[in-house]
Amino acid sequence: MHNYSKVYQYILEKIQNGEFLEGDLIPKEMDLSQQFSVSRPTVRHALNDLVNEGYLTRVRGKGSFVTKPKILQEYTKFIESYNQEMEKKGFSPLTKVLELSMIYPSEHIQSRLAITEEERVIKLRRLRFIKDADAIKPMILTTVYFPHSLVPTALQYDFEQRSFYNVLEENGVYVNKVRRFLEVRMLYGKTASLFNLPDNSPCHYISSTGFDSADRPIEYSENFYPADRNQFIVEIVK
Repeated sequence: MHNYSKVYQYILEKIQNGEFLEGDLIPKEMDLSQQFSVSRPTVRHALNDLVNEGYLTRVRGKGSFVTKPKILQEYTKFIESYNQEMEKKGFSPLTKVLELSMIYPSEHIQSRLAITEEERVIKLRRLRFIKDADAIKPMILTTVYFPHSLVPTALQYDFEQRSFYNVLEENGVYVNKVRRFLEVRMLYGKTASLFNLPDNSPCHYISSTGFDSADRPIEYSENFYPADRNQFIVEIVK
């Protein structure tokens, strides 16, 4: 094993087996250099990779601290449920429904779903969590709107247990294409408090419109991902 890999694996294994806990200060570069008989640049290379992967964070003048890796969201690549995506990553997902109601759409929602002001829509607002050995942490706040006529029995579903996309499919509605817009916003007020974060905490904000095979919009959602807990991968295929 290369000298770099020895340092990298040593720190990573300590984090994964719980010897180094979130918030712990890891040994100094000089100490690791002496322990493994390697140069400080080699140690720094290993630590930088762990920082980039989300296992460590550096504080100038103090050292490197253990942190929880951000959840990698392949949201820009796939159309699948939150539960499916988190379970594939080895996490236990949880969902809390904050609102499930039938409303008349605002002009903004009308334009996204290409409907009139007389057509009622279902508003489904949920807070999504992950559960690990340490805690239950809120990860995503998502609000989806879709025409009531597509799923007339929508208010009867338990969306804390059911996948939204599966419910659509049970009613003969299929999302074939999704268009998403990502931007950076600041959390504040009630939205920030739902994540137990202070006002002006940065987040990834994604608005998303799903289309059927005839290119008709059938669902529109607005999603908040706190930046300290989520990162994204965008895959471009030539």
